Amino acid sequence: MEQIIETSYGKVSGIAKNGCLEFLGIPYAKAPVGALAFRHPQDPEPWDGILKAEKGGRNSIQGYSSRHYISYTGQDCLYMNVCVPEGAGEGLPVLVWIHGGSYATGGTGRISEKSDDMVYDLTRFAKETGTILVDFNYRLNLYGFMNLNCLSDRFEMNCGLYDQIKALEFVNKNIAAFGGDPTNVTLFGQSSGAACILALMTMPEAKHLFAKSIVQSACIDSFWSPEQSERLTRMYLRMLGISKKTPERIMEADRIKVYRANRKIKIRVRAGGEVTCVFSPVIDGKTLKDYPAKAVVSSDKPMLIGTVMHEADLFTNGFPTLLLPYAPTLFKLDTKWGKNLRRRLSDDLTHKVYKKPMMDIVSSYAGKVWLYEYRYEKWCRHADEVPVLFGSKTEPDREARSPENNALEPEAEGLGIEMRKAWSDFARNGNPGWEAYKDSHEIHVFK
Repeated sequence: MEQIIETSYGKVSGIAKNGCLEFLGIPYAKAPVGALAFRHPQDPEPWDGILKAEKGGRNSIQGYSSRHYISYTGQDCLYMNVCVPEGAGEGLPVLVWIHGGSYATGGTGRISEKSDDMVYDLTRFAKETGTILVDFNYRLNLYGFMNLNCLSDRFEMNCGLYDQIKALEFVNKNIAAFGGDPTNVTLFGQSSGAACILALMTMPEAKHLFAKSIVQSACIDSFWSPEQSERLTRMYLRMLGISKKTPERIMEADRIKVYRANRKIKIRVRAGGEVTCVFSPVIDGKTLKDYPAKAVVSSDKPMLIGTVMHEADLFTNGFPTLLLPYAPTLFKLDTKWGKNLRRRLSDDLTHKVYKKPMMDIVSSYAGKVWLYEYRYEKWCRHADEVPVLFGSKTEPDREARSPENNALEPEAEGLGIEMRKAWSDFARNGNPGWEAYKDSHEIHVFK
């Protein structure tokens, strides 16, 4: 039986799948194209009739290749999905997922135009926990996070973050119609998505739109100063052959040339030993007033935060052996030459990028905070907990289509159930099932 939901912009109908009702590809903003490209999002146009929300929308254009795993992309990408467990009633806790991908890749729509498969399957999580799950696309790389505003007022700052705020406004206005409680919304996200949550917790436009946060493996310091971002912007335009006097020409830039410039600037930034994501939000003093690592500690929102044991293995395992002795100098680490250099280098990089910045926040955080560490011994790199958490293959599960990936092997089944229970308990009542850190110094281990 078709179920119709009345939103503030029009009626939508969804599809039944795996014990849930899914509403896929709901526009939460006007398409950011033409005059609206590189500007903060606007409310969607109301629609007549019933919107058949039965297929996922386009994802944001990916950062570095036209042959990315996610191929259904475009600038018209501001769509969300809502997954509701069947027969669960009203006033349900709501979990809103913000995907990662170094602010440059990822998405939540359809994987390809010819397939109905979604980047994230939310149904198992929603059905198992009796919660409503929401995810959405936001603009990435050049389109969401390049600071072109330093050259022209035609371009607005931190559009990707403002897409997220617009999505949360849609949830706040409409989730009750789907059976959710708008006063009990929990954000959860991983990597750059988790860093965005920390930023949203400090932004007046956003922090009233959610009650709690779950921060997974956040690249906490991955934000640019205005000066840093301006240098990168000027360098980027030179790579595209566009004069700084006519930045508007980027509106017509060929997508393949954009991919090439993205790759070139990434290589340049990494060669300089910089671990900040190439496309990162800018602390401009207006849209984002201060570094989240500093500003978020005054928040009183309940927060669940943690890391994966060997985060940096994702990056160091592919580092050429011949260059390994130079890596500590490049990345400004104190790792000494000797036995097991790759292992120690990875651990030191994990500490620098993920664990120490996290503990600096935790030590000063005003609200209640719970800590965890993910230690699944067979598959324990950055992003490896994501498919286990959802209980399905997901975009961060980079080798999901290869037999070498153990992230979804049967032995991980119980771990996924445990994580989903902790996440949903936290969303429901503000307690994941163990003591808050300040009360106990407990770091709960998932293994």
